[in-house]
Amino acid sequence: MAPAHGAGPSVLVVGDSLQVGTGPYLEQELGRIPVEFDQRTGRGSAEGVGRLQLRLRPEHTIVIFDLGTNDDPRMPDALYQDLSKARSISGDRCMIVATILRPPYNGVGPEGLSGAVERFASEQANVQLVDWYGAVTSSPELLYEDGYHARPEGYALRGRLLAEAVSACTGGGGGGGGGADLSGIPAPSGKATLEPSRPSEPEPPAEVPGPDLPTPAALATLESAARSAAQLVSAAGRDARQAAGMGPPEPVLGASD
Repeated sequence: MAPAHGAGPSVLVVGDSLQVGTGPYLEQELGRIPVEFDQRTGRGSAEGVGRLQLRLRPEHTIVIFDLGTNDDPRMPDALYQDLSKARSISGDRCMIVATILRPPYNGVGPEGLSGAVERFASEQANVQLVDWYGAVTSSPELLYEDGYHARPEGYALRGRLLAEAVSACTGGGGGGGGGADLSGIPAPSGKATLEPSRPSEPEPPAEVPGPDLPTPAALATLESAARSAAQLVSAAGRDARQAAGMGPPEPVLGASD
């Protein structure tokens, strides 16, 4: 499928939960450049190939294929093959890919997957490589404790790096090429300015006194207090995960919840 020409750049993003976090920052960085997202938590590269085939239209001039984190690190060649399929589907469009950081699986780290992405980018024309692995291994404070989901400032940096790749696809800068004008935009400071507040511990329910032989009304009051305490504990656990930026955990292959 050949891209339509003369209408300015338009971006299609196919990704997983990292793109869910990155998307708002990327959209802000791109400004007037139209961008469409097709992303799902837990998505692997093989599924992404099918989604790209389904969603790609002639007006899309740039493809961000942001997948691989959920792939098996023991099978980097499978990721390379999926990237090649995505390249075939994309035709001569500019394509953007990113290196990978994820937890080990059966003792195998992400280096093979990242190497497959780098090899693909070096062998293909009109491919822009974003070194996410390098960015976050040199600044691990950008990530949460799970080792792959980014803090807000990490997602802001990720959005900026992808927007710079889009700008390179269009010939750089805002100007006549219609790319993202990134001049004058400071890089994220690394400070957790958008860090959500942590919840306070729930107050324990007040004891409800009763007679030695409780009446039915007293028993009902005790039951209500116990139910309220259970709800508070459940809500506190849920809020703690949300405050940590985790949300529902990404089902990365082999990663513990």
